[in-house]
Amino acid sequence: MKVQIVPTILTQNYTEFKDRLRFLSKYFNYVQIDCEDGRFVGNKTFYEVSKVKSLKSKVDYELHLMVKDPLREIKKWEKFKKVKKIIFHYEAVRDDKKILEIIDYLHKKGIKPALAINLETKVEKVIKFLPKLDVLQVMGIETGWGGQKISLKVVKLKVYKVRKLFPKLDIEVDGGVNLRNAGQIVKAGANILAIGKSLSSEADIIKFKKLIK
Repeated sequence: MKVQIVPTILTQNYTEFKDRLRFLSKYFNYVQIDCEDGRFVGNKTFYEVSKVKSLKSKVDYELHLMVKDPLREIKKWEKFKKVKKIIFHYEAVRDDKKILEIIDYLHKKGIKPALAINLETKVEKVIKFLPKLDVLQVMGIETGWGGQKISLKVVKLKVYKVRKLFPKLDIEVDGGVNLRNAGQIVKAGANILAIGKSLSSEADIIKFKKLIK
């Protein structure tokens, strides 16, 4: 499978968001917005839909919803055509019926549904949802804060298990991905790498793009 790099935007305010987007849009046409509500996770980030919509940019978006009420947030963004994929957390819902309802809702809106699992959550908890999902996102760190060290052994095991069961499913790894571990993560079976602080310069981007060729 072709490996995709998705740069992430985890910022505290509109100015930081614009600066990060301006930098990334020189090299990418697709980015992830980290949406943190200060309730599901301790951190709070900028993700005001009206302001994001107002920005003139060529990029499309995926949203990583680290929020207590994902469906409420989805409804704020669903008409924004640049949002192609929405990732919500198993741990924010923890109800099989509600998770399936959110997946179906996103499909109906023409948005790719993706489910994220925290570091402590076993893949067995979400196997039943995978045939209906476009993407499973495996978190490599404690959800909510950038710049942490990845729990590589845990990530590789989860990715490997899912890849064996679902050869065609997109598997995204988010949190702590860098040039030293990216190759191992891909080898385990991931085909999407969400990368934040390790993509801070043009030199970083060039190195990553060479790595996944």
